[in-house]
Amino acid sequence: MVYMSKPQDFSKKIVIVINKTLEQWQVLNTVAHISAYIGHKLGDDFDSGDFFETQDDIKHPRNSQYPIILLRAKPTQLSNLIQKVRESGMLYHGFIKEMIDTTNDSEIVDTLENKNDVDIDYLGIGIFGPIEQVNSLTKNFQVWR
Repeated sequence: MVYMSKPQDFSKKIVIVINKTLEQWQVLNTVAHISAYIGHKLGDDFDSGDFFETQDDIKHPRNSQYPIILLRAKPTQLSNLIQKVRESGMLYHGFIKEMIDTTNDSEIVDTLENKNDVDIDYLGIGIFGPIEQVNSLTKNFQVWR
């Protein structure tokens, strides 16, 4: 039996654009943190119900109701993308080098107080919004392979 508490929303998606020069562990860490942030911000809109249920009554928690696409970009492209994403007004998260270099938020605060935004090294940018708008911002990037 499949339990659905609300219809799935096919009008939006999540795209995560990653710096293609990162090491594998950095890619995984970046994707995990961006996904967690966006999932948290979506709250009750994250999924379409609590679980899927098998014939023998085993419940499997649902995943995101939205597609999550991973793309790759050159570091310089991420700097340009973040500006466009901010202007769009869509939900986003920019994962920066300082977030992977330390687990201490106060160190990140101290570091960023001495940097301008143009000096930030983006490892990845996650975007959530209407498919057409997200596609327009990310059309020049390749699928992560």
